[in-house]
Amino acid sequence: MGADRSELVAEGYEAALKLQRLLDLYPLAFRSLWHRPSPRTSQKQAVQALMDRSVKVGLLVGGNRSGKTESGAMIAAAVALGRGDAAVAKWMKDNGIPEGSIFKRPGRVCCVSLTSNESIRVQRPKIEQFLPAGTYWKNRHGAGEALAQLPNGGAILFKTVDQGARSFQADAWDLCWFDEDPEDEAVHNEARMRLVDRRGWCLITMTPLRGLTWVWDRFVNDPEPGSLCKWIHGEDNPHIPSDELEALLASYGSHERAARARGEFTQLEGRVYNDWRRELHVVDPFDVPDDWERFAAIDFGTRNPFCMILAAVDPADDTVHVIAEHHKAEWTLARHVEAMQDIFSKYGKPDVIIADPEDRGSRLTLARDHDLATVKAKKEIRAGISAVAERLAPDAEGRPHLLVHSNCRNVIREIEGYVWDTRRSKADQPDKPLKKDDHAMDALRYLCRYIARGGMIAG
Repeated sequence: MGADRSELVAEGYEAALKLQRLLDLYPLAFRSLWHRPSPRTSQKQAVQALMDRSVKVGLLVGGNRSGKTESGAMIAAAVALGRGDAAVAKWMKDNGIPEGSIFKRPGRVCCVSLTSNESIRVQRPKIEQFLPAGTYWKNRHGAGEALAQLPNGGAILFKTVDQGARSFQADAWDLCWFDEDPEDEAVHNEARMRLVDRRGWCLITMTPLRGLTWVWDRFVNDPEPGSLCKWIHGEDNPHIPSDELEALLASYGSHERAARARGEFTQLEGRVYNDWRRELHVVDPFDVPDDWERFAAIDFGTRNPFCMILAAVDPADDTVHVIAEHHKAEWTLARHVEAMQDIFSKYGKPDVIIADPEDRGSRLTLARDHDLATVKAKKEIRAGISAVAERLAPDAEGRPHLLVHSNCRNVIREIEGYVWDTRRSKADQPDKPLKKDDHAMDALRYLCRYIARGGMIAG
């Protein structure tokens, strides 16, 4: 009996040694990306989308502890090793990564942190855990640049933003991975030039703690061709104790918490619509059924923009879809009508048009000369904001009842920059948003105030 037990122990020990050798040789092969079904976020689906070869700049935006940096480290290791490596092949197959995402040959990767301290403390150890035994390091723990030379010939260079743009010249990479917001746009631009020779791509993993920066302008608000942004939330990460994360996030204000928990780009102080999340509230355009009721809302303007938004209501769940917009300054009313008629011919004529009641002359002209009768908008600011906020708030199933189609860029831009006027007294502040870039927001308030949840409010 004792001999049998000794043999079992020896066999178990030998199996453990074999497993450890496999882990040392192929660490990436044993790592899986986490997944939560919609409407939760998914690290796996985000990485799958960002690694499509059509993507030239991928932005993975995540809250604290969401796994965004670990995602970047896995991708960087995989690109450096190449698809011909057994560990990479298994990792790609297990996580549903398209085969053409990575070249078969070993690659050259540049990993960029903001400073040497962050490179040493965060980026280098994150990627080291996915590199095989036999990797040779140069300056692993030192300030300045570092290099990891892989056994199969792949290479990973570590640089920092604070080195400046000139230090990024005269090299060629398959992937450039920025961990956190690359504050200097010139560094980003110079790094992008190093990707051309090898048909490479750029990846940015970040928590947007600096608000609406150039990254937001360039890749989120008005995405440049070939770019793609995906979000993952720390609260969705199944490997993180949700109660511990919640306790840590509770100490932050609502706007910084939105950035730290869900990776939201936001004005860090005074945001009006706290529930707004682009990945939840913005959807791709689709052909809206003819039987969905349509509503338009108009905020008049001459020197300031004239804004009209067109919405349709899904009768199945009372969800308002903002499907089209017109947003122009310094046009005549006749030109605005032509633009609106083009939109109505494409998306369907509205059953009701709600308009700012203060411009009585324009309302009369629309009705008399263009057969566009309007009803008066209810202009109470607080009530309108509450009507919008009620629809933005997710219901018990995590689904909002106000969605904006991605072609409505001015609505999206304005809602993300819509803030309270902090120049006013604390007593007045809740009722007075800042009067700046808010014409689509005025129209949205008129619309949601009229299409009240559960029934219409007469104009």
